[in-house]
Amino acid sequence: MPNVAATKYGKAGSTLVSSWTTARETGNFANNQETGANVTTVLAQRGSKNGINYRVTRSFLAFDLSAYAGQTISNLTLSFRQTTGTVAGGLVIAILKSTAQGSGSTFSDLTVSEFFTSIDFTTEYANFIPIISSANTNAAIQLTEAAMTDATSGSLRLAITQLVNDAQNSQPSSDQTDNGNWNLDTSSSGFIPVLAFTATDWGSDINGVPVGTIQKINNVPINTIDEVNILDSTTEDYFSFGIYDVEDHTTTWFKALINVLPANLAVGDTLYYNPGGSGLVVLPSITEYIITANNPGYPSNCSGANSVISTNSNGIITYFGCAT
Repeated sequence: MPNVAATKYGKAGSTLVSSWTTARETGNFANNQETGANVTTVLAQRGSKNGINYRVTRSFLAFDLSAYAGQTISNLTLSFRQTTGTVAGGLVIAILKSTAQGSGSTFSDLTVSEFFTSIDFTTEYANFIPIISSANTNAAIQLTEAAMTDATSGSLRLAITQLVNDAQNSQPSSDQTDNGNWNLDTSSSGFIPVLAFTATDWGSDINGVPVGTIQKINNVPINTIDEVNILDSTTEDYFSFGIYDVEDHTTTWFKALINVLPANLAVGDTLYYNPGGSGLVVLPSITEYIITANNPGYPSNCSGANSVISTNSNGIITYFGCAT
């Protein structure tokens, strides 16, 4: 399972102002690649010492996933080190889609202008309700199907905000200091936020359909599927048959499509083989090979004579006939 640390990580925020809207929408500072052991990364504050004032801080992360571009991303989680500097009891946060910090594999530093306009407040990237705990522990937050889909582009950018007031745009009605703190000190127990995930490379297509056009397989989201047309070689639900190579005069034994007897193979079925017992994979590009007649399950469509068979690059049978 790959683990990819954020390439760019920063926070942007407003200073104390008398307008909640201004505090939420107008940034005044941006800090990048901080290294402290107790960094305030998220904040929604109201104070009334010198009149009622507000301020907001948000964190932004950009991950380079170019090594996995085009692959299906599943089991996606975001991890970071939380600290006891967080508001007592922990802070409920929102993890949202962002366009901050540039693009490509290197990205760019966060700027003040990206404080508000770069966040898509309608696209939530966290499953359930994520929390920054007020404990010196590691958090692992499961991300959504939307995040996994966006990650297939080769990058993922996200913003982290306080949920109740900031993400939901609800002005605080009483004084509060809702803050969430991270440990970014990599020389001790801290670390740069990390994405962990499973990446599945389907190649260019699945059963002849371009991967980039597939959202679901049999109504199951593709980014929740680890394997297609790869069967478990430990089961007994497939059958062996032999193929005779007319050029080098050798016979190789393979596995037939699950639950399909060799005698019932037909055009459109898929053939598999078992490389080293590691799991069945498709048997591609067979051309005019002869199926041996000495296997008890050999095809009988030729009255006991040998049969010839061809498959395409996906292991799908394109021709199945009798030897002459």
